[in-house]
Amino acid sequence: MVPNITPEQAVEDFLIERREEVSRASHRNYKYALKELIHFCDDKGIEYINDLDPYHLKQYKIRRRKSGIKEVTLKNNLSTLRVFLRWCAQAGLLPAGMDEMVQLPSLSSDQRSNDDMLTLDEVEDILDYFYKYEYASRRHTIFQLMWHSCLRIGTVISLDVEDYKPNKNLLQIRHRPETDSPLKNGEDAERVVNLGDEIIDVLSDYIQGRREPRTDEYGREPLFTTSYGRVTHTTIRKNVYAMTRPCVYRNTCPHNRLIEDCEAAQKKTQSSKCPSTMSSHPVRRAAITYHLNRNWPKQKVSERANVSIDVLEEHYDGRSEGERAMTRRQYLDNL
Repeated sequence: MVPNITPEQAVEDFLIERREEVSRASHRNYKYALKELIHFCDDKGIEYINDLDPYHLKQYKIRRRKSGIKEVTLKNNLSTLRVFLRWCAQAGLLPAGMDEMVQLPSLSSDQRSNDDMLTLDEVEDILDYFYKYEYASRRHTIFQLMWHSCLRIGTVISLDVEDYKPNKNLLQIRHRPETDSPLKNGEDAERVVNLGDEIIDVLSDYIQGRREPRTDEYGREPLFTTSYGRVTHTTIRKNVYAMTRPCVYRNTCPHNRLIEDCEAAQKKTQSSKCPSTMSSHPVRRAAITYHLNRNWPKQKVSERANVSIDVLEEHYDGRSEGERAMTRRQYLDNL
């Protein structure tokens, strides 16, 4: 007999079991996508998870698409739903094969790639703003380090003061899941990143004058801290949203809004509502594209950013065809 388990309880049990099996980023994505499933079930009066049927799954797909999300996001959401339905079948909550009832949308190459990316002019204007008004602040240092080294947010969070080696111009990146700072790709993500003199100056000035001295519960000294301890994903995301508002670094609004009347401009907590603001992913994508435009070999950029060449080419190489042709031409000129 199939037990009467609510959708909310099934999702909670699934997330608990998967917590130790996937990266934190993947777990957060699972949680977000399945939260939408719970809302759907509530609205449809689906009391128990075994009440789900193939038509409900069609309705859920239609509802998510109508919400205005991108096709790539829809595909990711439905992929998560498939994983969850397979888990439910293994737990005896649903018949086997329900996951196959979820049809994933086919994406064009343009849809598979996230085109959001900061331009070089925008990055330079943001850095100019930081050097003038917020030099060596935490958010200046994090932004410039991400731009210089193509780092993920999770990697930035994992760093300790001792990982920074200014005398050797390098940053040591380590996978430390036992003390709550895992890397997305585990031990394969461990590497040494070479640092230029400019970011060395900013990092050193941040540590000496702006870093809040904190030790975490494991006796480690996080490189980036708040008054509460090691900086979090939420804090960095909010900072990136706030710092990529054009009204902040250019003092103009490309959307013809009055800055003094715009909620997104006046409140940092509402920064994400600015149509031009961006998350950390476009910053990382812009950084990788910048390195490629400077004629870094893809293999070297792949190692620095800890991303496979296939993924780099599909999701992170934001160069136009003209820029790619120019890079190839420079190689030919050197033959």
